[in-house]
Amino acid sequence: MNTIGYIGSYTKGEGKGIYRFTVNEEAKKIETVETAFEVPASTYVVKHGDYLYGIKKEDDKAGVAAYKIGEEGQLEYINDCRESAESGCHIWVTDDGKYLMEAVYGAGEVRLYSLQPETGEVLQLIDTVVQDGKGPNEDRQDKAHTHFIQQTPDLKYAVAIDLGADEVITFKFSDNGFERIRALKLPAGVGPRHLTFNENGQYAYLFTELSNDVFVLNYNDGTFEVLEQHHAVPADFSGNTQGAAIRMSRDNKFVYASNRGHQSIAVYKVEEDGAKLSLVEITDCGGDWPRDFNITPSDKFLVCAHEVSGNVSLFERDSATGRLTLLENDKQAAEGVCVQFL
Repeated sequence: MNTIGYIGSYTKGEGKGIYRFTVNEEAKKIETVETAFEVPASTYVVKHGDYLYGIKKEDDKAGVAAYKIGEEGQLEYINDCRESAESGCHIWVTDDGKYLMEAVYGAGEVRLYSLQPETGEVLQLIDTVVQDGKGPNEDRQDKAHTHFIQQTPDLKYAVAIDLGADEVITFKFSDNGFERIRALKLPAGVGPRHLTFNENGQYAYLFTELSNDVFVLNYNDGTFEVLEQHHAVPADFSGNTQGAAIRMSRDNKFVYASNRGHQSIAVYKVEEDGAKLSLVEITDCGGDWPRDFNITPSDKFLVCAHEVSGNVSLFERDSATGRLTLLENDKQAAEGVCVQFL
């Protein structure tokens, strides 16, 4: 069984934009990593139906591009919409395929685009909203820096994570754009980065970049509340480290978070229907700067992309314990920063 995935990358050095890779699950190895589409600065990609969407910046204009996915995962360019100066860092397509949301770290913005679900085209940029706020970290929290956005599980709202303002922001969205309705203020200086929802829709797990903490959040109708806080690196580690990605296993029983600098992945067991987490292990990620990772649709393997070393690690996942076993880490995807599966 071959599983196809994509890796988005920077293109500051050797990075190509979007890579395609295949995992041979029977042989427990990555068969190939190759360039799927050479495109500038495609740092995040997301699949929806038969289409792949990616960030794109070219000729000083930034936005998003759409691609048709072929039977073997090959990509065919459809169109793009680039009307902004600053390149985004995270995108999400709504469940109905009608909207694409983009988070823009440098400008502290969220953007809303309209899509044509039948053809995959990006139709237009509907709205851009700039966040306010800052935090105590002078280097990283001088202003708002929005790092993540997605639709909530109840499909009623968008939630954005702002590293600079230490906020989890809830928006309504429509053809008229975004409407900010409320925000959860996190402890000053933690620098929230990404989150993932429990399949039951009642809980979310948020990872911070500046403090390497996993927060368990209660979610109800657009409102978030902090329930727990867990540190994702050993208490005695004093070196530079930054939280990166957070994902949930497809069986909904474990949460994983990657630490850049400590070069590790923390594994947590989900307790009490999602309201609590308990640490299972913190294991070496097999490379330098584990910017993103993802779990195969079979739930048996985890693939991690490393921005600095450029290598790709393949782990086998124990479904009973959640623990990871490194199988290989010699394949290359230069400047890889996002991992997604078909």
